[in-house]
Amino acid sequence: MENLLRRYARLVISAQLKLMEGDTLSINTESSTIQFARLLAKEATLTTRQTVMIVEINHGKVVQAYPIDPAEKEIFRPPVRMVVMCHLIDLDSKPYLSDFDLNQAKDEVTVLSQFGMLSEPVFLDRRIAVPWANIPYPGYNWAAQLLGKHASDEEMWNLFSALYRLENDWASSFWEEQGMMLEYRKQRLNALGESKLVLEGDGWSLSADQAKQTLWAGGRAKLSNNRSFVPILPMQSIHASVDSASAEGSFIASRPFQVLGREVVGARFTIKDGKVVAFQADQGEDALAAFFAVDEGAKTVSEISIADNDTMESRYLGKSVHPHFAKELTTSVVLGGFSIDVLTTQMDDEDVDASKLCRSLVRLEIPVGDSHLSLKLTNANGDEQLVMYEGIYTETGGV
Repeated sequence: MENLLRRYARLVISAQLKLMEGDTLSINTESSTIQFARLLAKEATLTTRQTVMIVEINHGKVVQAYPIDPAEKEIFRPPVRMVVMCHLIDLDSKPYLSDFDLNQAKDEVTVLSQFGMLSEPVFLDRRIAVPWANIPYPGYNWAAQLLGKHASDEEMWNLFSALYRLENDWASSFWEEQGMMLEYRKQRLNALGESKLVLEGDGWSLSADQAKQTLWAGGRAKLSNNRSFVPILPMQSIHASVDSASAEGSFIASRPFQVLGREVVGARFTIKDGKVVAFQADQGEDALAAFFAVDEGAKTVSEISIADNDTMESRYLGKSVHPHFAKELTTSVVLGGFSIDVLTTQMDDEDVDASKLCRSLVRLEIPVGDSHLSLKLTNANGDEQLVMYEGIYTETGGV
C-alpha cells in the first residue's frame, strides 16, 4: 500500500502539478486525508527543495497550517520560483445515495456543495494564475457505489489504480501522452472556429451553437508564462460552451447518474430554445425536478463535453457517482453553469452576457456517450467535420 501511495504522490508531482526546483507548494486537506498530505509534502520537497505548507481545513475553514521542510538548511535552498496549490478531495465526503429532503436540498447552498453540484464562481478579475490541481483520495463509500456494498479494500485500490494507471511506473508517461493528444484535439476543433454542434444518439438528436468568443478547453492548462499543469486526473474529455438559447432537440442519458442523493436511471430530455421543456426518468425523476427548481438556468444546456467511450474510465465507471469523474467517463451534456476555462477576451460581466453563457448556481453533467453516438461540427463557412463516430473521436473528420 505504501508503494502505491508513493507512486500516486509522484504522479501528482511530476505529471499533474509538474513541480520544479524552487516551487512552494500549498496543500489543502481535510483531516481524513492528512496522512496522504504528509506523504505528498515529503515527496514534493525532494523536487522543490523548498518548504511545503499543509493547510488543514474543516468545512472551508482553516483548522491549522504547518510546514514540511526539505532536508537542506534554508541557506542552501534555491530561490523561490512560483507558488503551486492543490486540494485533496476525500471521495467519501460526498453523501452519495441518501434520503435528504429534496425541497430542502435545492434551497441550501451548503447541501448543493456537499453533493458537488455548484457551478464555478465567475470572478473574471481573480482567475488563478498559478498551477493548481484537485487530487482525489479513494474511500469505501465511493467504491461501494461502483463495486457494490461488499467491496473490499483491495478491490477499491485496484479500481483507483486502474483509473490512474498506477499499476506500474509508467503512469506519468501515459498521462503526458494523453495531455498531448487532448491538446491536439483542442487545436483541431478550435481551428474550425465557432461552430454548430450536432450530437446524435440512438433515437435522439441535439443541436447547439458554440458560444461566441469561446474555445474548446479541458485537459492540460497553461499559464501566461507557458507553464503547463493538469487540474484534474484522470483526463479524457474536452468541452465547449454553447449559446444558452441555441440548443434544440432531445437526448437520452446512456448511464445512471446521481442527483441530490438519488440515482437517476433512464432519463430522457426534450430541449427547446436552449432549455429543458420536458423530462422523464424510470427512476429519480423527483431529484431532477428538484435540481431544475434551483434556478431558471439549471434547465439550460450550457456545454457539450466529449470523451471516448472505449477508455478505462468508460469501462470501470459504469455510472456517474462523483462530480470529479463526471466528464471523464464518456461524452456528456451539461446543464446549468458554464466552465470558465472556455473564455477568451471576456473582461467583465457584460462580455460574458454577450457570449450568452449560462450563469446558473448549479451544474449537472449527464452521460450520453455510447457506441451509437456521433458528433458533427459545422463552422460559419459551411465546413463540416465528423468529430465522433460510434462513440469514439475520429481523426479522419470525413462526413
